[in-house]
Amino acid sequence: LNLKRFFSYITPLLMILLVNPSIVKGQDSIIQSIPYTIKIDTITKIDTTLVIDTIITTSTHIIIDTIYNDYNNDYDNDYDNDNSKKNYSHKLEGDIGITLNQLAITHWAAGGESSGSGRVTSKITYSYKRKLFNYAVNGIFAYGLANYTKDKRVEKSEDRCELSMTASHNNNSNLTFTSIASLQTQFTNGYSYPNDSVPISGFFAPAYLTLSAGYNYNYRDILSIYISPIAGKMTFVMNQELADAGAYGVEKGYWNIIDGDSTWIKGKNTLSELGINVLIKYKHNINEDLSIFSTLNLYNNYMDPNKSNRWNIDVDWETGIKFIINKRISTILNIHLIYDDNIKFNVTEIVDGIEKTKQKPILQFKESLGITFLYKFATK
Repeated sequence: LNLKRFFSYITPLLMILLVNPSIVKGQDSIIQSIPYTIKIDTITKIDTTLVIDTIITTSTHIIIDTIYNDYNNDYDNDYDNDNSKKNYSHKLEGDIGITLNQLAITHWAAGGESSGSGRVTSKITYSYKRKLFNYAVNGIFAYGLANYTKDKRVEKSEDRCELSMTASHNNNSNLTFTSIASLQTQFTNGYSYPNDSVPISGFFAPAYLTLSAGYNYNYRDILSIYISPIAGKMTFVMNQELADAGAYGVEKGYWNIIDGDSTWIKGKNTLSELGINVLIKYKHNINEDLSIFSTLNLYNNYMDPNKSNRWNIDVDWETGIKFIINKRISTILNIHLIYDDNIKFNVTEIVDGIEKTKQKPILQFKESLGITFLYKFATK
């Protein structure tokens, strides 16, 4: 009788140890049932009769959709069930272009000056797509110089460094939840020519970091409209002289006078804003040789401490028309407009017959047209 009691306790434990249940782990994904059974036997003693009850259950396997790969898993997370096709894709593509302009003048009655200019531009995009989400990293870089022969001076004509990352929930619909992080700055110092001794801008002076989340509507990959009701924008001015002058909206430096003693308080290097961001992109190939693109970026700081400035809207609008001559040569007309209430210029006005100079924001305009030698690249 004691032996029977011993087996009545030890037998269920042995049966459980013989079972090897699969341990399933994963992140946001699709649940798929797999025909796999787990048998757990229990023994119940009724008088002197042993009754064995068998419980049959099915396990549930979760297809993991994450950027982290677990190669020790029996089910490879990077492949579909047939183990022949990857459930993700990624691609690197971009182009590098060189634009040249040249003007030669000798004994020209109408006047003018011989000059030559060149610009190097590059656009790079890395895209990564999975079943449930996708993201893309974009880079736009440009740098140009102009050389004037008469006085042998060199001026900067282009300076651009922009990085952005876009992450979206992939729900196979036109409306997706999207978050965007972008950084804009320049490579070298900028000057108000002909004065090339006092810089008015530089690397990270300014730089704009924008973080936003909202919804993006995409229409046939031609038009996209992104609206973020909560967008944070931070302006960096790491050149202390510009920061002390209050350039690009940061708090300028000042003398703090206490009991006759004066102390210089440095200007702040950052400016934080919170507002709404609207980003509209349009791209259309009219035919094989002609295409047009346009990007309109609007930002409004509705948390500005100065309530009178809360209706000021920052505008960044770039439009380009591309004419393809052949596989390697094209002509690009580019127009760029910028209005930012925090970027001020010296403007001279005559008030009551007196000439006065003050700082105020004005519309910035840039237009370029040239022959571009373009090299494109892309991974499969």
